[in-house]
Amino acid sequence: MPANPDDGARLAAKVADLVVEAERVLLKRIADAIRSGMTAPDWETQTLARLQLLQRQARDSMGKLDTEVAEAIRNVLLEAHTTGAANALIDLEEVGINPAVTPGTVSTLPLTAKVAAQASAAILSTPALLSGIYRNVVAAGVAEVLGGEVTRLQAAQHVLDKIAVNGITGFKDKAGRQWSLTSYVEMAVRTGAGQAAVDGHTQTLSLAGVDLVLVSDSPRECPVCRPWEKKILSLSGRVGAIILPSVTGGKPVRVDVAASLQKAKSAGLFHPSCTHSLAAYLPGATRVTKPDSNPDGYDQKQRQRGMERRIREWKRRQAVSLDDASAAKAALKVRQWQSALRTHVDRNDLKRLSRREQIEHAR
Repeated sequence: MPANPDDGARLAAKVADLVVEAERVLLKRIADAIRSGMTAPDWETQTLARLQLLQRQARDSMGKLDTEVAEAIRNVLLEAHTTGAANALIDLEEVGINPAVTPGTVSTLPLTAKVAAQASAAILSTPALLSGIYRNVVAAGVAEVLGGEVTRLQAAQHVLDKIAVNGITGFKDKAGRQWSLTSYVEMAVRTGAGQAAVDGHTQTLSLAGVDLVLVSDSPRECPVCRPWEKKILSLSGRVGAIILPSVTGGKPVRVDVAASLQKAKSAGLFHPSCTHSLAAYLPGATRVTKPDSNPDGYDQKQRQRGMERRIREWKRRQAVSLDDASAAKAALKVRQWQSALRTHVDRNDLKRLSRREQIEHAR
């Protein structure tokens, strides 16, 4: 069976659910702190004090979340690694190869350093994110009231809407991109789990003496991965045209090895959210077909993801609405985006994933 990095999405959901629930609770606490005592003469001062207290309380409670997330990440990476290794054994058994490798052996194979690093990369300092919310959003909103520009209700709703647009934000990756708490954790764990599955798969093949792997043909490939579809790659780095004996006992087979797996990865194969997979290439047994190019499919999928984000955004805004008018507007926007998504999915033969439209679950 192929080692598919996209399988990491299923495993990453186990981790992201922890963080999504924490974000949901925190957003509700922020909303309660802002809406409380709105008619009091010193509402502005009281609101800032409540939010400062919430920040201190969250700093303590999030320490427990960090521990839970770290343990969940480690378990997910190990599960992905073991699954990838077991799939490699299935690959070999299907063509009659019985390697001197057992499930017990592959379960003890170590994660590569790069994959293990994904665990620490996905564990965030949540209090720092809360600090960013207080400084950049809440204080600015209250300042609007103090400046006499808007009413308290308008300022409070403005603050909550800004938070609801992308969820709790404040984390920047090495490239300088801004991420929400839940999106970053889900992305980092999904990527790490996918890489762990590929590592377990290729390590097992190497132990069995298999050096070549075949990249799948994804139905909606991205431009970065398109050049690698249906290419044969080498685990050891041996490239070019080579003659190999057939595993079925037939005539020797000429094999054109495009590159090493490491080079393909360095060029972008198996990037975050990549949908390609690897399978063992066995001379004489593995049939290589031409890939079907579908450049429009990638754009259609990205458009779907954008619609899902808009649905989640307006659901968050509905959840933190302070009056009936704001709630009704948000509910209408949810329905409009859901309708647009249904049309897009049906028109382009895409799979609709309702989970990605919810704010109660991981994306």
